[in-house]
Amino acid sequence: MNLESARAPNLNRLGSVYGLLWGAVALAILILIGSSGEEVARQTGWYLLGSIPTGILVTHLLAGRLGKTKAWTVWTYGPLALLLGTLIFAACMLVVFAGYEFCRDLTLGERGVLESLQGLRFHDSLIMFWWYPLYGFATVVPIFLAVLNCWDLRRRMMPASSCPQP
Repeated sequence: MNLESARAPNLNRLGSVYGLLWGAVALAILILIGSSGEEVARQTGWYLLGSIPTGILVTHLLAGRLGKTKAWTVWTYGPLALLLGTLIFAACMLVVFAGYEFCRDLTLGERGVLESLQGLRFHDSLIMFWWYPLYGFATVVPIFLAVLNCWDLRRRMMPASSCPQP
Protein backbone atom coordinates (compact mmCIF):
# COMPACT_ATOMS: atom_id res chain seq x y z
CA MET A 1 0.00 0.00 0.00
CA ASN A 2 1.46 3.36 -0.93
CA LEU A 3 1.72 6.25 1.50
CA GLU A 4 -0.73 8.47 -0.41
CA SER A 5 -3.67 6.07 0.00
CA ALA A 6 -2.80 5.46 3.66
CA ARG A 7 -2.99 9.12 4.65
CA ALA A 8 -6.20 10.40 6.23
CA PRO A 9 -8.07 13.06 4.26
CA ASN A 10 -8.06 16.67 5.43
CA LEU A 11 -11.46 16.73 7.11
CA ASN A 12 -11.65 20.52 7.24
CA ARG A 13 -11.15 20.86 3.49
CA LEU A 14 -13.41 17.91 2.72
CA GLY A 15 -16.09 19.26 5.07
CA SER A 16 -15.85 22.68 3.42
CA VAL A 17 -16.47 21.15 0.00
CA TYR A 18 -19.35 19.09 1.36
CA GLY A 19 -20.73 22.23 3.00
CA LEU A 20 -20.57 24.26 -0.20
CA LEU A 21 -22.35 21.50 -2.08
CA TRP A 22 -25.03 21.30 0.62
CA GLY A 23 -25.36 25.08 0.45
CA ALA A 24 -26.18 24.67 -3.23
CA VAL A 25 -28.76 22.03 -2.29
CA ALA A 26 -30.32 24.44 0.23
CA LEU A 27 -30.52 27.13 -2.43
CA ALA A 28 -32.11 24.66 -4.85
CA ILE A 29 -34.70 23.82 -2.20
CA LEU A 30 -35.45 27.54 -1.82
CA ILE A 31 -36.10 27.74 -5.55
CA LEU A 32 -38.15 24.54 -5.42
CA ILE A 33 -40.46 25.87 -2.71
CA GLY A 34 -41.16 28.98 -4.73
CA SER A 35 -38.72 31.65 -3.57
CA SER A 36 -38.07 34.34 -6.14
CA GLY A 37 -34.80 34.37 -8.01
CA GLU A 38 -34.03 37.79 -6.55
CA GLU A 39 -34.47 36.51 -3.00
CA VAL A 40 -32.30 33.44 -3.66
CA ALA A 41 -29.58 35.61 -5.20
CA ARG A 42 -29.67 37.88 -2.17
CA GLN A 43 -29.35 34.95 0.25
CA THR A 44 -26.72 32.96 -1.66
CA GLY A 45 -23.75 34.36 0.24
CA TRP A 46 -25.43 33.91 3.62
CA TYR A 47 -26.40 30.32 2.87
CA LEU A 48 -22.92 29.44 1.70
CA LEU A 49 -21.44 31.17 4.75
CA GLY A 50 -23.63 29.06 7.02
CA SER A 51 -23.09 25.83 5.11
CA ILE A 52 -19.29 25.70 5.33
CA PRO A 53 -19.05 25.31 9.13
CA THR A 54 -22.00 22.91 8.94
CA GLY A 55 -20.15 20.68 6.48
CA ILE A 56 -16.99 20.75 8.59
CA LEU A 57 -18.83 19.88 11.82
CA VAL A 58 -20.90 17.05 10.34
CA THR A 59 -17.83 15.63 8.58
CA HIS A 60 -15.85 15.60 11.82
CA LEU A 61 -18.77 14.07 13.74
CA LEU A 62 -19.33 11.22 11.29
CA ALA A 63 -15.87 10.54 9.85
CA GLY A 64 -14.63 8.19 12.56
CA ARG A 65 -17.84 6.18 12.71
CA LEU A 66 -18.24 5.89 8.95
CA GLY A 67 -14.63 4.73 8.56
CA LYS A 68 -15.45 1.67 10.70
CA THR A 69 -18.92 0.99 9.29
CA LYS A 70 -19.82 -1.99 7.13
CA ALA A 71 -20.89 -1.02 3.62
CA TRP A 72 -24.49 -2.18 4.00
CA THR A 73 -25.10 -0.02 7.11
CA VAL A 74 -23.99 3.27 5.54
CA TRP A 75 -27.55 3.97 4.37
CA THR A 76 -28.66 4.31 8.00
CA TYR A 77 -26.27 7.22 8.51
CA GLY A 78 -27.80 9.27 5.69
CA PRO A 79 -30.95 10.39 7.54
CA LEU A 80 -28.92 10.94 10.71
CA ALA A 81 -26.42 13.08 8.80
CA LEU A 82 -29.26 15.03 7.17
CA LEU A 83 -30.91 15.70 10.53
CA LEU A 84 -27.61 16.72 12.14
CA GLY A 85 -26.72 18.85 9.14
CA THR A 86 -30.03 20.69 9.02
CA LEU A 87 -29.99 21.40 12.76
CA ILE A 88 -26.37 22.59 12.70
CA PHE A 89 -27.15 24.63 9.58
CA ALA A 90 -30.08 26.25 11.41
CA ALA A 91 -27.76 27.12 14.31
CA CYS A 92 -25.17 28.57 11.92
CA MET A 93 -27.83 30.58 10.10
CA LEU A 94 -29.13 31.84 13.46
CA VAL A 95 -25.65 33.19 14.19
CA VAL A 96 -25.19 34.60 10.67
CA PHE A 97 -28.55 36.37 10.59
CA ALA A 98 -28.17 37.65 14.16
CA GLY A 99 -24.72 39.02 13.34
CA TYR A 100 -26.04 40.66 10.19
CA GLU A 101 -28.97 42.28 12.02
CA PHE A 102 -26.73 43.43 14.88
CA CYS A 103 -24.16 45.00 12.53
CA ARG A 104 -26.89 46.55 10.40
CA ASP A 105 -28.51 48.17 13.42
CA LEU A 106 -25.16 49.49 14.64
CA THR A 107 -24.17 50.94 11.27
CA LEU A 108 -27.51 52.69 10.82
CA GLY A 109 -26.64 54.67 13.93
CA GLU A 110 -30.18 54.65 15.24
CA ARG A 111 -29.37 52.25 18.08
CA GLY A 112 -26.53 51.68 20.48
CA VAL A 113 -24.97 48.35 21.32
CA LEU A 114 -27.52 47.39 23.97
CA GLU A 115 -30.48 48.43 21.87
CA SER A 116 -29.06 46.48 18.92
CA LEU A 117 -28.73 43.37 21.10
CA GLN A 118 -32.29 43.81 22.32
CA GLY A 119 -33.50 44.21 18.76
CA LEU A 120 -32.31 40.75 17.68
CA ARG A 121 -35.27 38.60 16.78
CA PHE A 122 -34.13 35.19 17.97
CA HIS A 123 -37.71 33.97 18.21
CA ASP A 124 -38.11 34.57 14.46
CA SER A 125 -34.89 32.71 13.74
CA LEU A 126 -35.63 29.73 15.99
CA ILE A 127 -38.31 28.59 13.55
CA MET A 128 -35.44 27.50 11.29
CA PHE A 129 -34.83 24.55 13.65
CA TRP A 130 -38.23 23.26 12.57
CA TRP A 131 -38.35 24.30 8.89
CA TYR A 132 -34.88 23.26 7.71
CA PRO A 133 -35.25 19.59 8.72
CA LEU A 134 -38.81 19.62 7.40
CA TYR A 135 -37.68 20.89 4.00
CA GLY A 136 -34.76 18.46 3.97
CA PHE A 137 -36.91 15.40 4.60
CA ALA A 138 -40.07 16.49 2.77
CA THR A 139 -38.29 17.07 -0.52
CA VAL A 140 -36.90 13.47 -0.29
CA VAL A 141 -33.95 14.06 -2.66
CA PRO A 142 -31.67 15.35 0.14
CA ILE A 143 -32.09 12.01 1.93
CA PHE A 144 -30.53 10.20 -1.03
CA LEU A 145 -27.86 12.89 -1.34
CA ALA A 146 -27.02 12.46 2.35
CA VAL A 147 -26.64 8.70 1.89
CA LEU A 148 -24.33 9.30 -1.08
CA ASN A 149 -22.42 11.85 0.97
CA CYS A 150 -21.96 9.30 3.77
CA TRP A 151 -20.89 6.67 1.26
CA ASP A 152 -18.25 9.02 -0.15
CA LEU A 153 -17.01 9.95 3.33
CA ARG A 154 -16.81 6.26 4.28
CA ARG A 155 -14.87 5.51 1.11
CA ARG A 156 -12.41 8.30 1.89
CA MET A 157 -12.01 7.20 5.50
CA MET A 158 -11.53 3.49 4.82
CA PRO A 159 -7.84 3.57 3.78
CA ALA A 160 -6.92 5.72 6.77
CA SER A 161 -8.79 3.56 9.28
CA SER A 162 -7.53 0.24 7.91
CA CYS A 163 -3.84 1.14 8.27
CA PRO A 164 -1.97 0.41 11.47
CA GLN A 165 -1.14 3.50 13.46
CA PRO A 166 2.59 4.16 14.11
